[in-house]
Amino acid sequence: MANIDVPETTRERIQKFQEKKEEVIEIEEGVKIKKETEPILPHPDDPIWHNKEKSKELMEKLIWAAPYDARFPQQRRQRQCFAYYVDYFRCKELMGEDYKPCKFFWNVYMDVCPGFWVQKWDELREEGKFPAKFDR
Repeated sequence: MANIDVPETTRERIQKFQEKKEEVIEIEEGVKIKKETEPILPHPDDPIWHNKEKSKELMEKLIWAAPYDARFPQQRRQRQCFAYYVDYFRCKELMGEDYKPCKFFWNVYMDVCPGFWVQKWDELREEGKFPAKFDR
C-alpha cells in the first residue's frame, strides 16, 4: 500500500506553533543547558500582525481549508458536513482505525461542521441512534 500524506488541519498547525520548544545550548565543552523558547506564533496584540509579509507567511503555514467538492456546489454546507462525518466513521469501520487516509474526512468535517453538530452526532452515535450506517 502506498504511503499517503494527509495534510494537518488548521487546528493542528496552530497547536504546533503555540507549543513552547526546548532548545539545548552548549555553554562550554561538556556543559549543556536547556532553554525554553517562546512559541513561534506571536501574541494577538503583537504589531507583527500588521506586517503584510509576515502575516502572509503565517497564513501560508497555518491555514488549511477543505478542498472544493463538485458534489456540493452550493454555499450551504449542511449536506457536505453530514456526508464527510459519515464518510470518516465509515472509513474507520471498513478500513480500520490505523488507516491514515481516513484523516482526510476528519479534516474536512472538522473544517466544515459547526462544533455543536459534531458533539450531538457523537452523542447519537454512542447511544446507537445515529441515522446513518457505517458498515456499508
